[in-house]
Amino acid sequence: MRRILSRMRHEPDVRSYAVTHPAGTVVPPQPPGWRQVLFAAAGAITVEVPEGSWFVPPGAAVDVPAGVPHRIRAASRTRLRNLYLRGSVADRTRVVAVSPLLRELVLTAVDRAPLYRDDPGHARLAALLDQELDGAAPVEPLLLPLPTDPVARAVADRVLADPGEPGGTDALCRGCGAARRTVERRFREETGLGVAQWRRRARLAAALEALARGDPPSRVAARVGYATPSAFGAMVRAELGTTPGALSGI
Repeated sequence: MRRILSRMRHEPDVRSYAVTHPAGTVVPPQPPGWRQVLFAAAGAITVEVPEGSWFVPPGAAVDVPAGVPHRIRAASRTRLRNLYLRGSVADRTRVVAVSPLLRELVLTAVDRAPLYRDDPGHARLAALLDQELDGAAPVEPLLLPLPTDPVARAVADRVLADPGEPGGTDALCRGCGAARRTVERRFREETGLGVAQWRRRARLAAALEALARGDPPSRVAARVGYATPSAFGAMVRAELGTTPGALSGI
């Protein structure tokens, strides 16, 4: 009885949001002060935050610090299994690989939430979840950081509008209001990537969303600027260690 009354006097330490969404944009609940773990148990999502966007296939999750606004684009019907962690701190938004143990911890916490750290069983589950989440390996190729410099952003927006646009970096920078060297410097300062690297990452992001919708790899390859399916497949293998076919319809 004392424990029940205690729970009535304060908020839980772990909440969950479990729902199946159709393809489209989702703005999940974002209570202030709560770290969030965004996980697609089935399907694939892209998570947009102010500094960029992340493609998140099954087998990965997005760790979002408290106070960071975000929205989710579901490429297809998607089973979202999100957690809200109070009193748990993340220093930046990141995509992390979800190990079998972390997957089971997330799904168990979602199923059992709300959790209270003054309950010994709940506290052990929450502590193990924090430990595994903090130790999870980042998945950097799935990150597409967005520059804020007006010139660099103009080039980035051009790529996003048409990832398959032909021409090299010189053509891409032409008419942007600055020399290629200046654009390259600003991209590296703000995203950590050169223009060509950033464009390759943008093409990968666009391709992954299309593959998740079930589009044929050969059609996706042409849409994002690769002359042959084999060249596209080589890029996907180099970045993600798998084939476009394995990502189709995930």
